Amino acid sequence: MQNAHVSGSGTTPALLPAPFATSQVILTKQEHIQLKQQANLWHAMWKAACGREKKVLAKNASLIAQHKAEMAGLNTQVADLKSELAHMKHLLFGRKSEKTSSSSKKSGNTTRPPSNRKRGHQPGVPGSGRHLHNNLPVVHESVDLPVDKQCCTVCHRPFKSFFNDDSCDVIEVEVKAHVRRYHRRHYQKTCQCPETPNITTPPPPPRLINKGKLGISVWVELLLNKYAYGIPINRQLESYKTQGLELSQATISFGLEAITPFFEPVAEATREFVASSDQWHADETRWISWAHETTGSHKHWLWVFLCDQAVYFSIADTRAAVVPESIIGDGAGTLVCDRYSAYKKLANDAVSINLAFCWAHVRRDFIDAQRGDPELEKWSATWVNRIGRLYHLNSQRLEVLDEPEQLATQQLRLEHQVEQMAIQRDQELNRPKLRVRAKKVLESLQNHWEGLTRFVTDPGIPMDNNAAEQALRTGVVGRKNYYGSGSVWSADIAAFLFSVFMTLKLWDINPKIWLGAYLEACAINGRKPPNDLTPYLPWLMSEERLCEMRNHDPPKV
Repeated sequence: MQNAHVSGSGTTPALLPAPFATSQVILTKQEHIQLKQQANLWHAMWKAACGREKKVLAKNASLIAQHKAEMAGLNTQVADLKSELAHMKHLLFGRKSEKTSSSSKKSGNTTRPPSNRKRGHQPGVPGSGRHLHNNLPVVHESVDLPVDKQCCTVCHRPFKSFFNDDSCDVIEVEVKAHVRRYHRRHYQKTCQCPETPNITTPPPPPRLINKGKLGISVWVELLLNKYAYGIPINRQLESYKTQGLELSQATISFGLEAITPFFEPVAEATREFVASSDQWHADETRWISWAHETTGSHKHWLWVFLCDQAVYFSIADTRAAVVPESIIGDGAGTLVCDRYSAYKKLANDAVSINLAFCWAHVRRDFIDAQRGDPELEKWSATWVNRIGRLYHLNSQRLEVLDEPEQLATQQLRLEHQVEQMAIQRDQELNRPKLRVRAKKVLESLQNHWEGLTRFVTDPGIPMDNNAAEQALRTGVVGRKNYYGSGSVWSADIAAFLFSVFMTLKLWDINPKIWLGAYLEACAINGRKPPNDLTPYLPWLMSEERLCEMRNHDPPKV
């Protein structure tokens, strides 16, 4: 290595030229051309490599961005599937009501704030008082001391008895199976009139079943327990065994099939009365019919249609719109229902029928949407509170229907709440990153908004379909306890008696009194329905007849 040459003190050292800077190499022109070609070739290859690298980097960046987008979509899909899975688990294994459980309070998965209100009777609220039971008959029974206790234990002198009205009442229910044996007196004529038979006897007691030994009271109890209280026939027969009465299941089944036509005219009259109304509640639930029919399916549906004075049930093997069309017919009015498509088709086919949808179902949608998705809990609770506010304002409006000034104020508040809910709904639907479950609920709310807000302009329309939901409870209990119907006639009598008992409940009529009177009338009429149904249809009964069926005293004139 050569040393640097120093030129003067304190100056920067000058660099010497490179060893080959001044050396010369002699090449031929052919060699020069070859070297230049090689240099150009390697330079071109370097440029191509750089271009390929840029393309690869750009492609990788695009793939990375696409992968990130796919991962974000997959994460959203996983969150939605987890939420849907949580919802399905709730439907399959969760509680069957919307009441908040203690576990949900601990986990924070609730839409209601915790309350310190204790259950049961509240302080300061007047109670219902004691029931006096003055309508029950009184059986007097004397209670006395044993003979050896009716004297002094020291001197054995007898006590002097006297009467003091120190009575105490105990309510008892004694049910006994017994045989009522009728002894018919025979009369022989003492005249010579040829038109008069030689022997005259009173007619035998009327029977519901030809040559049957079971009295009307037995059939009343069987029908009432099964179709009003949901107790299966086999359990009732087991209960009768404890009273010493053994009955065959076949005997009861043949008897029920025989008396099924008795209730068909009453059910048809109820259907006509319901169809003549201008407002209905409707709902349906699954039902099982174990009869082998041409359809090959046991799946049936229990339909209910009710107005303010009557309830009609029908069991059909279809869930299509033909069922409500056959029940309502050419009626005109408002149908309060859920958002099932059969009711929508009914309204499309019959322009005289308007649908009013149920806010309770909408509230349930918001509650179900947040299950398994903590990010939607606050959003769900906000909408549930808005719906609760809507119920509150409508309740306040209904309380002042007879006061025009206050009614106008409450009407404006209600309309303002509805308008604000519509604005909030549209704003949330326009959000770009709206969760799928939330979007479905809001879109459903938007699509059914006209039917949901029909109650705003007509206070007579209720906000929900709870009346039909509650009417189906008896049928649901029966489905749980005796698994539906075993034949076509069994489904018919179930629908008939559901209609009868629920209608009697609306009129506060004692079903046991009504059923006993009606079956007795059928027996007297030769095991056929009575020709005049007026005494057995509540909306046609006189006031005295209603009091008789309610087991009340008639009104004083």
